[in-house]
Amino acid sequence: MVEQLQIRSVSFDTSFLLKDDLFIDQVIKTLARDRIPCFVTATVASELEQLKIWGRITESTYKRATKHLIHVHATVIDFRNRLLSDALGNACLRSMQDHGIDANHVVNDCTILVSNLKNGVDLFLSEDYHFTSAITKEVIDEIQSVACSEYFLMCDSQLYSIDAKTFLKTYFNKSIDLEVIQSLMDKRQKKEPHHPKR
Repeated sequence: MVEQLQIRSVSFDTSFLLKDDLFIDQVIKTLARDRIPCFVTATVASELEQLKIWGRITESTYKRATKHLIHVHATVIDFRNRLLSDALGNACLRSMQDHGIDANHVVNDCTILVSNLKNGVDLFLSEDYHFTSAITKEVIDEIQSVACSEYFLMCDSQLYSIDAKTFLKTYFNKSIDLEVIQSLMDKRQKKEPHHPKR
């Protein structure tokens, strides 16, 4: 039997929103058509603003990213419990380091993952290898394990982080095929066993 995950909500990474790609456009159209609730973390929203202000992205790139968010009626989410947010963020950083990833480069990434987990997001769309590798799924599982003692609702949450091509290969009728996702993650992990430096 094929293992499916019914998608209740989707969140976006900065890399996904900024990439100029037909696959991204197709994913956005699919999410809007099927009326799947969409979110963007406060960290990602802030990153977009800062990139525009610092001139690291063009005005047209920024407009395309915000147009995607408007098209799917994305809402900004955050995790406001500072104490627990820091505890889970530290658990994420430790897990990243245990998997050989430089923790100095992933503070924002951990904030994004923790916000998504706390808000019960099922699917996080990213074009960044770091987020879409099998390593990240292990990190997510370890954060959930720590979070369970304080937030029992996070014990059962299932967060998957995938790119646009994987979404399109695995999506059907508001659900994704978890077996295909795992297979693609495993292949990617074998091809790129070490996290590329940013």
